[in-house]
Amino acid sequence: MPTTAAMMTRANFANLLTPIHKKIFFDSYNEVPSVYKKIFRTEKMNAKSQTYPHLGALGLWAQNTEGSKFNHDSFSQGPIASFEAKRFDKAYELTWELVQDDLYNVMKGLGKGGSARALGRGLRATEETETSGVLSNGFSNVGYDGKALFATDHPLIDSTSVCSNLINGALTDENLKAAMTLMRKQKDEAGIVIQASAKRLIVAPEQEFQAKAIVHSILQSGTNNNDVNTIPNLEVVVWDFLTGPAWFIQDPTFDNLLFLRREEPIFDSERIQDQMDYRMFGYTRFDVGYCDWRGLVGSTGQAEAITIPDDTTGGDDTTGGDTTGGDTTGGDTTDTDTTSNP
Repeated sequence: MPTTAAMMTRANFANLLTPIHKKIFFDSYNEVPSVYKKIFRTEKMNAKSQTYPHLGALGLWAQNTEGSKFNHDSFSQGPIASFEAKRFDKAYELTWELVQDDLYNVMKGLGKGGSARALGRGLRATEETETSGVLSNGFSNVGYDGKALFATDHPLIDSTSVCSNLINGALTDENLKAAMTLMRKQKDEAGIVIQASAKRLIVAPEQEFQAKAIVHSILQSGTNNNDVNTIPNLEVVVWDFLTGPAWFIQDPTFDNLLFLRREEPIFDSERIQDQMDYRMFGYTRFDVGYCDWRGLVGSTGQAEAITIPDDTTGGDDTTGGDTTGGDTTGGDTTDTDTTSNP
Protein backbone atom coordinates (compact mmCIF):
# COMPACT_ATOMS: atom_id res chain seq x y z
CA MET A 1 0.00 0.00 0.00
CA PRO A 2 1.25 3.51 -0.71
CA THR A 3 2.52 5.38 2.31
CA THR A 4 1.49 8.89 3.22
CA ALA A 5 3.66 11.57 4.76
CA ALA A 6 3.26 12.04 8.50
CA MET A 7 1.15 15.02 9.45
CA MET A 8 3.06 17.70 11.31
CA THR A 9 1.81 18.20 14.84
CA ARG A 10 3.28 19.96 17.86
CA ALA A 11 4.09 16.55 19.32
CA ASN A 12 6.19 15.34 16.39
CA PHE A 13 7.56 18.75 15.36
CA ALA A 14 11.14 17.98 16.49
CA ASN A 15 11.01 14.31 15.54
CA LEU A 16 10.26 15.13 11.91
CA LEU A 17 12.35 18.25 11.43
CA THR A 18 15.51 17.69 13.47
CA PRO A 19 16.90 14.73 11.45
CA ILE A 20 16.42 16.64 8.19
CA HIS A 21 18.18 19.73 9.47
CA LYS A 22 20.88 17.65 11.14
CA LYS A 23 21.74 15.90 7.88
CA ILE A 24 21.95 19.17 5.96
CA PHE A 25 24.03 20.69 8.78
CA PHE A 26 26.68 17.95 8.61
CA ASP A 27 26.54 17.70 4.80
CA SER A 28 27.30 21.43 4.61
CA TYR A 29 29.97 21.18 7.30
CA ASN A 30 31.77 18.45 5.34
CA GLU A 31 31.09 19.61 1.77
CA VAL A 32 34.57 21.15 1.42
CA PRO A 33 37.66 19.46 2.94
CA SER A 34 39.09 21.42 5.85
CA VAL A 35 42.52 22.83 5.00
CA TYR A 36 43.63 23.06 8.62
CA LYS A 37 43.59 19.26 8.84
CA LYS A 38 46.54 19.18 6.44
CA ILE A 39 48.58 21.51 8.64
CA PHE A 40 47.45 20.93 12.23
CA ARG A 41 47.78 17.72 14.17
CA THR A 42 44.38 16.92 15.62
CA GLU A 43 43.98 15.32 19.02
CA LYS A 44 41.17 14.50 21.42
CA MET A 45 41.16 16.49 24.65
CA ASN A 46 40.50 14.26 27.65
CA ALA A 47 39.87 17.16 30.03
CA LYS A 48 38.90 20.81 29.91
CA SER A 49 42.58 21.79 29.96
CA GLN A 50 45.60 20.16 28.39
CA THR A 51 49.26 21.07 28.84
CA TYR A 52 52.51 20.32 27.03
CA PRO A 53 55.51 20.74 29.36
CA HIS A 54 58.80 21.58 27.70
CA LEU A 55 61.93 19.87 28.91
CA GLY A 56 65.51 20.71 28.12
CA ALA A 57 67.83 18.41 26.20
CA LEU A 58 71.11 16.62 26.74
CA GLY A 59 74.18 18.00 25.03
CA LEU A 60 76.64 16.31 22.70
CA TRP A 61 78.42 13.20 23.91
CA ALA A 62 81.86 13.85 25.37
CA GLN A 63 84.97 11.80 24.63
CA ASN A 64 86.19 9.60 27.49
CA THR A 65 89.08 7.32 28.35
CA GLU A 66 89.38 3.69 29.32
CA GLY A 67 88.45 2.96 32.91
CA SER A 68 86.91 6.39 33.51
CA LYS A 69 83.53 7.18 34.98
CA PHE A 70 80.68 8.06 32.63
CA ASN A 71 80.27 11.65 31.52
CA HIS A 72 77.07 12.83 33.17
CA ASP A 73 74.61 15.42 31.92
CA SER A 74 71.17 16.66 32.89
CA PHE A 75 68.36 18.68 31.40
CA SER A 76 66.15 21.38 32.85
CA GLN A 77 62.42 21.92 33.08
CA GLY A 78 61.11 24.67 30.85
CA PRO A 79 57.84 26.53 30.20
CA ILE A 80 54.45 24.91 29.59
CA ALA A 81 52.21 25.33 26.55
CA SER A 82 48.59 25.31 27.75
CA PHE A 83 45.30 24.68 25.94
CA GLU A 84 41.77 25.11 27.26
CA ALA A 85 38.59 23.97 25.54
CA LYS A 86 36.51 26.87 24.24
CA ARG A 87 32.79 26.65 23.53
CA PHE A 88 31.45 27.51 20.09
CA ASP A 89 27.74 27.43 19.24
CA LYS A 90 25.06 28.90 17.01
CA ALA A 91 21.26 28.56 16.88
CA TYR A 92 18.24 29.54 14.82
CA GLU A 93 14.51 29.33 15.45
CA LEU A 94 11.64 27.82 13.48
CA THR A 95 8.15 29.13 14.11
CA TRP A 96 5.16 26.83 13.95
CA GLU A 97 3.59 28.97 11.26
CA LEU A 98 6.73 28.92 9.14
CA VAL A 99 6.76 25.14 9.17
CA GLN A 100 3.06 24.78 8.54
CA ASP A 101 3.11 27.16 5.59
CA ASP A 102 6.47 25.82 4.37
CA LEU A 103 7.28 29.26 3.01
CA TYR A 104 11.04 28.77 2.92
CA ASN A 105 11.50 25.05 2.22
CA VAL A 106 11.67 24.38 5.93
CA MET A 107 10.60 20.78 5.44
CA LYS A 108 13.65 20.33 3.20
CA GLY A 109 15.86 21.44 6.03
CA LEU A 110 16.77 24.78 4.56
CA GLY A 111 15.04 27.01 7.05
CA LYS A 112 14.62 30.74 6.71
CA GLY A 113 17.77 32.03 5.04
CA GLY A 114 19.08 28.51 4.54
CA SER A 115 19.69 28.17 8.26
CA ALA A 116 20.78 24.53 8.54
CA ARG A 117 23.15 24.84 5.60
CA ALA A 118 24.52 28.16 6.84
CA LEU A 119 25.05 26.72 10.30
CA GLY A 120 27.23 23.90 8.94
CA ARG A 121 29.24 26.20 6.73
CA GLY A 122 29.63 28.61 9.60
CA LEU A 123 31.21 25.98 11.83
CA ARG A 124 33.65 24.95 9.13
CA ALA A 125 34.60 28.61 8.57
CA THR A 126 34.98 29.09 12.33
CA GLU A 127 37.45 26.22 12.61
CA GLU A 128 39.42 27.50 9.60
CA THR A 129 39.45 31.04 11.00
CA GLU A 130 40.63 29.95 14.44
CA THR A 131 43.42 27.74 13.07
CA SER A 132 44.66 30.15 10.38
CA GLY A 133 44.79 32.83 13.07
CA VAL A 134 47.55 30.87 14.82
CA LEU A 135 49.80 31.58 11.83
CA SER A 136 48.47 35.05 11.00
CA ASN A 137 48.93 36.25 14.58
CA GLY A 138 52.21 34.40 15.00
CA PHE A 139 54.29 37.52 14.48
CA SER A 140 52.74 39.47 17.36
CA ASN A 141 51.50 36.91 19.91
CA VAL A 142 53.32 35.98 23.10
CA GLY A 143 53.83 32.22 23.28
CA TYR A 144 54.83 29.74 25.95
CA ASP A 145 58.50 30.80 25.78
CA GLY A 146 57.77 34.52 26.08
CA LYS A 147 58.30 35.08 22.35
CA ALA A 148 56.01 35.25 19.34
CA LEU A 149 55.52 32.04 17.38
CA PHE A 150 57.83 33.50 14.72
CA ALA A 151 60.79 35.22 16.35
CA THR A 152 64.53 35.63 15.88
CA ASP A 153 65.41 34.92 19.50
CA HIS A 154 63.63 31.86 20.87
CA PRO A 155 65.44 30.98 24.11
CA LEU A 156 66.82 27.47 24.52
CA ILE A 157 66.36 25.88 27.95
CA ASP A 158 69.78 24.22 28.25
CA SER A 159 71.81 26.55 26.06
CA THR A 160 72.96 30.16 26.28
CA SER A 161 72.23 30.68 22.59
CA VAL A 162 68.94 31.57 20.90
CA CYS A 163 67.29 30.32 17.71
CA SER A 164 65.32 31.97 14.91
CA ASN A 165 62.34 30.89 12.81
CA LEU A 166 61.53 34.33 11.38
CA ILE A 167 62.58 35.15 7.82
CA ASN A 168 62.22 38.43 5.97
CA GLY A 169 60.78 39.51 2.66
CA ALA A 170 58.20 38.63 0.04
CA LEU A 171 57.74 35.14 -1.39
CA THR A 172 60.52 34.79 -3.95
CA ASP A 173 62.84 32.02 -5.05
CA GLU A 174 65.69 33.59 -3.08
CA ASN A 175 63.72 34.19 0.10
CA LEU A 176 62.14 30.74 0.08
CA LYS A 177 65.62 29.20 -0.12
CA ALA A 178 66.74 31.41 2.76
CA ALA A 179 63.76 30.25 4.82
CA MET A 180 64.51 26.61 4.09
CA THR A 181 68.13 27.11 5.08
CA LEU A 182 67.04 28.83 8.30
CA MET A 183 64.87 25.83 9.15
CA ARG A 184 67.82 23.49 8.64
CA LYS A 185 69.64 25.46 11.36
CA GLN A 186 66.94 25.00 14.01
CA LYS A 187 68.16 23.42 17.25
CA ASP A 188 66.90 21.57 20.28
CA GLU A 189 66.94 22.93 23.82
CA ALA A 190 70.63 22.06 24.22
CA GLY A 191 71.65 23.89 21.05
CA ILE A 192 72.05 20.80 18.86
CA VAL A 193 70.81 20.85 15.24
CA ILE A 194 67.56 18.86 14.88
CA GLN A 195 67.74 18.40 11.09
CA ALA A 196 64.37 19.99 10.35
CA SER A 197 63.57 20.15 6.64
CA ALA A 198 60.66 21.96 4.97
CA LYS A 199 58.09 19.75 3.28
CA ARG A 200 55.22 22.23 2.91
CA LEU A 201 54.77 25.82 1.69
CA ILE A 202 51.64 27.54 3.08
CA VAL A 203 50.34 30.65 1.33
CA ALA A 204 47.30 32.89 0.96
CA PRO A 205 45.25 32.96 -2.27
CA GLU A 206 47.15 36.06 -3.43
CA GLN A 207 50.36 34.02 -3.60
CA GLU A 208 49.00 30.80 -5.09
CA PHE A 209 50.44 31.19 -8.58
CA GLN A 210 53.71 32.69 -7.40
CA ALA A 211 54.18 29.78 -5.00
CA LYS A 212 53.42 27.17 -7.66
CA ALA A 213 55.71 28.89 -10.15
CA ILE A 214 58.60 28.88 -7.68
CA VAL A 215 58.13 25.27 -6.63
CA HIS A 216 57.11 23.62 -9.91
CA SER A 217 59.18 25.52 -12.48
CA ILE A 218 61.74 23.41 -14.30
CA LEU A 219 64.18 26.32 -14.34
CA GLN A 220 64.88 28.76 -11.51
CA SER A 221 61.90 31.04 -11.02
CA GLY A 222 62.18 34.82 -11.43
CA THR A 223 65.42 34.88 -13.42
CA ASN A 224 66.45 35.05 -17.07
CA ASN A 225 69.17 32.44 -16.77
CA ASN A 226 69.05 28.72 -17.39
CA ASP A 227 69.79 27.57 -13.84
CA VAL A 228 67.92 24.43 -12.82
CA ASN A 229 65.27 24.93 -10.14
CA THR A 230 66.90 23.45 -7.03
CA ILE A 231 63.92 23.92 -4.70
CA PRO A 232 62.54 20.49 -3.80
CA ASN A 233 58.97 19.62 -4.68
CA LEU A 234 57.31 21.20 -1.66
CA GLU A 235 53.61 20.63 -1.10
CA VAL A 236 51.93 23.96 -1.79
CA VAL A 237 48.92 24.54 0.49
CA VAL A 238 46.74 27.51 -0.46
CA TRP A 239 44.67 28.57 2.53
CA ASP A 240 41.72 30.82 1.72
CA PHE A 241 41.59 32.04 5.32
CA LEU A 242 45.10 33.51 5.22
CA THR A 243 45.82 37.01 3.94
CA GLY A 244 49.01 37.76 2.05
CA PRO A 245 51.75 38.74 1.83
CA ALA A 246 52.68 36.52 4.80
CA TRP A 247 53.88 33.01 3.94
CA PHE A 248 55.13 29.98 5.87
CA ILE A 249 57.02 26.71 5.54
CA GLN A 250 56.53 23.62 7.69
CA ASP A 251 58.19 20.34 8.51
CA PRO A 252 55.13 18.25 9.51
CA THR A 253 57.27 15.56 11.14
CA PHE A 254 57.55 17.87 14.16
CA ASP A 255 54.69 18.38 16.59
CA ASN A 256 54.00 22.10 16.42
CA LEU A 257 50.49 23.19 15.36
CA LEU A 258 47.65 21.55 17.31
CA PHE A 259 43.86 21.34 17.00
CA LEU A 260 42.46 19.85 20.20
CA ARG A 261 38.83 18.71 20.17
CA ARG A 262 37.07 18.40 23.50
CA GLU A 263 33.56 17.67 22.15
CA GLU A 264 32.62 16.75 18.59
CA PRO A 265 30.05 18.97 16.83
CA ILE A 266 26.45 18.14 17.68
CA PHE A 267 23.15 19.29 16.19
CA ASP A 268 19.87 19.15 18.10
CA SER A 269 16.64 21.02 18.84
CA GLU A 270 14.60 22.17 21.81
CA ARG A 271 11.14 23.55 22.43
CA ILE A 272 11.12 27.27 23.17
CA GLN A 273 9.44 27.85 26.51
CA ASP A 274 5.96 29.38 26.38
CA GLN A 275 5.96 29.27 22.57
CA MET A 276 4.84 26.88 19.85
CA ASP A 277 8.23 27.25 18.19
CA TYR A 278 11.51 25.33 18.20
CA ARG A 279 15.16 26.26 18.39
CA MET A 280 17.71 24.36 16.29
CA PHE A 281 21.30 24.58 17.53
CA GLY A 282 24.84 23.39 16.97
CA TYR A 283 27.53 23.07 19.63
CA THR A 284 31.18 22.04 19.94
CA ARG A 285 34.27 22.68 22.06
CA PHE A 286 37.90 22.86 20.94
CA ASP A 287 41.10 24.86 21.19
CA VAL A 288 43.91 25.59 18.74
CA GLY A 289 47.50 26.73 19.08
CA TYR A 290 51.04 25.40 19.01
CA CYS A 291 53.19 23.40 21.39
CA ASP A 292 56.51 24.12 19.66
CA TRP A 293 57.91 26.59 17.14
CA ARG A 294 60.34 24.11 15.64
CA GLY A 295 59.52 22.84 12.18
CA LEU A 296 58.03 26.22 11.26
CA VAL A 297 59.44 29.34 9.58
CA GLY A 298 57.32 32.37 8.73
CA SER A 299 57.63 35.69 6.96
CA THR A 300 55.33 38.70 7.13
CA GLY A 301 56.12 39.22 3.44
CA GLN A 302 57.47 42.68 4.23
CA ALA A 303 60.95 43.93 3.41
CA GLU A 304 61.80 45.08 6.92
CA ALA A 305 65.27 44.59 8.36
CA ILE A 306 65.46 41.94 11.07
CA THR A 307 68.44 40.82 13.13
CA ILE A 308 69.03 37.07 13.32
CA PRO A 309 71.60 35.83 15.86
CA ASP A 310 74.34 33.92 14.06
CA ASP A 311 75.46 30.70 15.75
CA THR A 312 78.03 28.93 13.59
CA THR A 313 79.10 26.24 16.04
CA GLY A 314 75.94 24.13 16.19
CA GLY A 315 77.21 22.36 19.31
CA ASP A 316 77.29 22.90 23.03
CA ASP A 317 79.76 23.19 25.87
CA THR A 318 79.92 21.26 29.13
CA THR A 319 76.84 23.11 30.41
CA GLY A 320 74.72 22.22 27.41
CA GLY A 321 75.17 25.58 25.70
CA ASP A 322 77.24 26.91 22.82
CA THR A 323 80.99 27.19 23.02
CA THR A 324 81.02 30.66 21.50
CA GLY A 325 78.89 33.71 21.14
CA GLY A 326 76.77 33.20 24.28
CA ASP A 327 76.36 35.49 27.28
CA THR A 328 74.53 35.20 30.57
CA THR A 329 71.36 36.67 29.13
CA GLY A 330 70.89 33.82 26.68
CA GLY A 331 71.68 35.88 23.58
CA ASP A 332 74.76 36.49 21.45
CA THR A 333 76.77 39.61 22.10
CA THR A 334 78.43 39.72 18.69
CA ASP A 335 78.27 38.39 15.18
CA THR A 336 74.67 38.92 14.03
CA ASP A 337 73.25 38.95 10.55
CA THR A 338 70.94 41.77 9.54
CA THR A 339 68.79 40.89 6.54
CA SER A 340 66.48 42.98 4.45
CA ASN A 341 65.31 40.85 1.58
CA PRO A 342 63.06 42.51 -0.98
